[in-house]
This record gives sequence, structure tokens and C-alpha cells, in this order.
Amino acid sequence: MNLKQLEAFLLVAELRNFTRAAGQLGMSQPAVSFQIKALEEELQVTLLERTEKKVVLTEAGRLLYPEARQMLRHYRKIRAVVDELRGLKSGHLILGATDVPGECLLPVFIGAFREQYPGVRVTLRVGSNAVILRWLQEREVDLGILGLTAAGEGIRYYPWLEEQLVFIVPGWHPLAGNQVNLEEVTREPLLIREQDSGTRQVLESKLAEHNISLQDFPSVLELGSSQAIIRAAGAGLGTGVVSRRAAADARAAGRVKELTVPGWQLKQTFYLAWTHQPPASNLTVNTFREFIQDRDTCQRLLGE
Repeated sequence: MNLKQLEAFLLVAELRNFTRAAGQLGMSQPAVSFQIKALEEELQVTLLERTEKKVVLTEAGRLLYPEARQMLRHYRKIRAVVDELRGLKSGHLILGATDVPGECLLPVFIGAFREQYPGVRVTLRVGSNAVILRWLQEREVDLGILGLTAAGEGIRYYPWLEEQLVFIVPGWHPLAGNQVNLEEVTREPLLIREQDSGTRQVLESKLAEHNISLQDFPSVLELGSSQAIIRAAGAGLGTGVVSRRAAADARAAGRVKELTVPGWQLKQTFYLAWTHQPPASNLTVNTFREFIQDRDTCQRLLGE
């Protein structure tokens, strides 16, 4: 039994999907399957039942899951102490982020950080706000980047970056690229994120300032990611509300265009989040946090 096997098992058990787990681990799907098969053979039990539609834990898997998670926590605590002593010559930083910072912002920061600290290994896990909060509380990640705050969760927050949110429609839409009023927007079906999303909460709050609710739109379709909204908008399913940065490639390709509403400014704040009482002094986490909070670094990497 080794830590790679346990890490693969825990992530597949959590995501219920080999392919998604492989993506977050930076491994191929066969490699993840091999790690779990080796673990099952060593323990002489079946840990996961695989079907065409889902992956579920067996009774043995359910028993192993909390023990494996505790073992990884102890290992990460030991590594944090060692990293402190080594002075960032090595280390492992585990980040949890929602889709926009995870897909559009953090990769450039991680790349620049590793140029300065090539010995540090970085793992980026993408999930919803609720999932990231759980990861933080259970010490599954060292630092979270998410789109809202939650009171009373034992988590400390720091406002990091603001992101412009925009209305998008397919490139062929008659209103595409035009200035429109908010009343015209409410005549179109609306594509939005799920209830847990910071983007959704920002939008509803802004609409309320104009005495508009989601019930004023002819229909509302909830989707689980910004890219899903962008694809749906490009297919003509409605008007999407997404980060301007997330829609940049689709706009450049002409698949979607923005609707400009004069006087309408919709911005979402992304927050850095960490536990009040970290399990150990972790030089790697503190150094990365200071790195991405630096204004000059943000301007250099994001061109802002």
C-alpha cells in the first residue's frame, strides 16, 4: 500500500468517476485504475463497484475511506513540517478552486510560482463552493479560491480579485453585440449557474436592485459550470451570464457575443480561503498566498 494508491482511491470515491479523478491527479485513467487495482489486490478486497453509469463504494471501500483520509492528513502534516525546514526546496501545495479561477486564473499563477520554486509540486482540484468548503474543513486542500463566503464555517477569507460578469448570446442572435436595455434581456430565456454558485448570487442580488427576479424571465435553465453555460448560449438555448474571461475563447471564435446594457455593471469577487487553525506551519502555503496576493504580480500575469 502506498500514498499514490490511497490518493487515487479517495478521489475516485469522492468524485464517483475515474476520468475526472485522473484529470485532477494529472494521471491517465488507466493509471488511476491500475493504482486502485493494485490496492485491491494487496488488501484482497473489492473497494469499488464499477458500472457503466457510476462508481460506488463497496462495504470494504466504505470502511477504508475514513482511515485512508486520516492517513493522508497525517502524511501532509509531516510534509508541511519538513517543507518548512527545507525552505521551499520541495513541497506539495494542494489548491481547491471553483471553475472560473480554477480554469482561467490559477494556471498562470501556478506556472509563474513554479518558475520561482521548481521543487514545489502543485495539485489543483476544481469543485463547487460547498465542496471546497468541505475540503478546507476536512484538510483535503491547503488553500481555497471560491466565489462566496459562508459565515460560521471556521474559515478565514481574503478578497482576492474581481471578475466582470457579462450577458452572452449566440453570435447569430439579432441582439448580438448591440446595446440593449434590461427589459429586452428579460424577454430571453436565462442560463445561470446552480444555487450554490457565487455568480448566481451576485446576479440575483443585482437583478433585485432593478426589481427583477428570475420569475420575470420566460424560462431559467440551471447549469453546473461556466463552460456549460457558454456552450448552451452558443447553441441558442438562451442568454448566459458568465465571467468575461471564461467566455474569451468563445467570443474570439464568434460562437457567442456580449450584450451591452448601459449602466449595468456586474462583478463577482473571488476569495482566498483557509482554515483559522492550520494543521501545521506551512511555508509553501504562506508563500503561495503572498505570491498571488501581490498586486504587481496580478497585474503582470493578468494584464490588469
